[in-house]
Amino acid sequence: MLTLQYSYFALRSEVLSARVIADRLRLEPDEVLVLGSRRPEHRIPRYHSWKLVRRGHESVDEQIQHIVDRLAPVRDNLIAVATDPEVVPVMQVVRYFHHEDGVEKPRDASAPGDPRPLGWNLSAEVLGFLAATGASLDVDEYDLGDE
Repeated sequence: MLTLQYSYFALRSEVLSARVIADRLRLEPDEVLVLGSRRPEHRIPRYHSWKLVRRGHESVDEQIQHIVDRLAPVRDNLIAVATDPEVVPVMQVVRYFHHEDGVEKPRDASAPGDPRPLGWNLSAEVLGFLAATGASLDVDEYDLGDE
């Protein structure tokens, strides 16, 4: 089964803009959403959002670990921002099954770096990160198969 997946960490707010969040974190986002902005490909956002995104053929756990590693240098700032009552932190996973651009695990794949599109786990370090930031884990999965 071909699987396309990506993960991101977002700080969402109805009050604080992504610019303000970036300034407080001292880290620029990969992507932003602006409350009420019009974009042809999506609905109108209901909140501002600051995001670090990881796309690629790694497993979900590798994607999330990469994001956590990127956030490590600003951990104290992140905890301060994430605990602001106006901010909602979330680790988001999005997976599309039977996607034409997805990857499939090779039958003989066992080497590090081989695609692992199915199955994933979160390390104690990642769970500690989610707990420290108060982040929820949101997993969206879509089956694009014909059946």
